[in-house]
Amino acid sequence: MGFGILIFGYFLSFAFSISQYYFFADIVGAVVMLFAFSKLAEYNRYFVAASVSCLGFLVMCGTNAASLMFELYSMTGPVDMAVDIAKLVFAAVMHVFVFLGIRGIALGAENPNIANRAGRNLVMTMVYYVSSILLVLLSSVIPADLSFTLGLSVYFYWLLCIVINLVLFYSCFGKLCPADEDEDEVKRSRFEIVNKINDKFDEIEAKKNEYRKESMRLAMEEADRIAAEKAKKHPHIKKKKK
Repeated sequence: MGFGILIFGYFLSFAFSISQYYFFADIVGAVVMLFAFSKLAEYNRYFVAASVSCLGFLVMCGTNAASLMFELYSMTGPVDMAVDIAKLVFAAVMHVFVFLGIRGIALGAENPNIANRAGRNLVMTMVYYVSSILLVLLSSVIPADLSFTLGLSVYFYWLLCIVINLVLFYSCFGKLCPADEDEDEVKRSRFEIVNKINDKFDEIEAKKNEYRKESMRLAMEEADRIAAEKAKKHPHIKKKKK
């Protein structure tokens, strides 16, 4: 459906972005998310808008990467600030449409729990982006110590948002499926080693179920045998009516 791909792309773009080392993971993740949105757009049109905003996010990530490699502009000047704000705005808009799309799919699938969680994550994530944009805009005004403390608080808050968003996407991957897809069908992994491990566990579980059924059958047969023997030893004698 696309949620599995979205998990991978989102993790690359945002989980790796908290590292102090930059190695273009946000660019790769944005490309993967674009592919995921193209699939999810078949089920909700909000993901089309998410694709457009993700494309803007990708352009800003590429601009930032090009500046790091070729020094196109100063990393402490107004251009850098504009790029950072634009990147945050595109990412925020993308999140809005992603959560609205998830909410729409969840309501269509009659899963209010996921729909409510999408609304909660939307609010929490927007708090992060508004705070981040304000910090960038006010970075030259507020004292350095206060800026560091606020930045650290926003950083840890963003970690929380990343975790709950990934958990939400994983829930969608496990619980939401197209109408023509069998919900009870076990999804196969792209990795053969994972499929082999799952098949082995399924085989063990099947043998356990077979053993339980056979044990129950033998127990019922034994109970019937004991009941029959008791019936022979103590036949029921009806009293004659007077």
